[in-house]
Amino acid sequence: MVNFQEPYWLIFFYVIHGLTVLIVSLLLRKRMHKNKKGTITWLAITSLFLPIIGELLGLAAWLAAKGFGTNHMIDDYDDYVTFTPLNLEYLRYEAASSMDLSPISDALLRNDGANQKELIVSLINSDISNKGRHLNLGLTNNNSETVHYAAATMNVLSSRFEKELEHARKELAPEAPMSFERLCSVYERYLGSGILDENGQARLEKQYEQLLEEMVPKLEKEPWMYRSLGDNYIRRGKEEKAVEAFHEMVSRFPAHPGGYLKLIEFYYAGRDWTNIKPVLYDLFQHVKEEDIPESQRFIIQQMGGKAL
Repeated sequence: MVNFQEPYWLIFFYVIHGLTVLIVSLLLRKRMHKNKKGTITWLAITSLFLPIIGELLGLAAWLAAKGFGTNHMIDDYDDYVTFTPLNLEYLRYEAASSMDLSPISDALLRNDGANQKELIVSLINSDISNKGRHLNLGLTNNNSETVHYAAATMNVLSSRFEKELEHARKELAPEAPMSFERLCSVYERYLGSGILDENGQARLEKQYEQLLEEMVPKLEKEPWMYRSLGDNYIRRGKEEKAVEAFHEMVSRFPAHPGGYLKLIEFYYAGRDWTNIKPVLYDLFQHVKEEDIPESQRFIIQQMGGKAL
């Protein structure tokens, strides 16, 4: 007669029961939605350690939770703790830098001659970039006085920039790196002012390129030099040289984010995802999180698919 209290029968029962639970759980996991697979795994583990009792208790707990909506609570909490809020820092920076632009453009499109003249004259001493955008609106205005003020202001700004360039060139000295930085700053502001016509812009870009190519090899290297050189190459349509300048910046200053960010910006503009990936990897490897500008940190994290 078979004695079911013998140890080997208990071992045999556990083995058969365990195999049955594993097979059934695997079959159920294949058929069920991915959100329910965790529940099946939990029931299987409970059943393995507590045969029969585990199945009953686990099934009862699952049905009770389903009836009271606990699963939805757990799902909601899981969504809560894994939710990544949208970082609006970049928009905040953009808005802060553009607060004084829209009102000027809107005012220049209205028929308020007196107010338009005041706004145009205020551009002379303002710090906003691309002043030519607003002055060109003034030049196309229906009010003849507004057109006159816009043309006069453009001439004043152009004359001022030319004098600044002349003065900065006279002060340029290889033994004084700050003099080179000041000269480059004038070029950058002049090129970004928007007050030059197409020929004048091309002429100034060429001058600036010649200056950078001549002076950068002579001076102690700084990251901004390669950024300026690369940016001007892009303005001139010399994209391969721009990439070389940004790569040189990365090579000389691996812990500085500037070179990586300029390369990412360039490759992103061309939708070149293949080249973006290694640049992002190197950025995450060599640059500290706090060194990445706040206005770009969030988008870089999202592009890299990770939080730094």
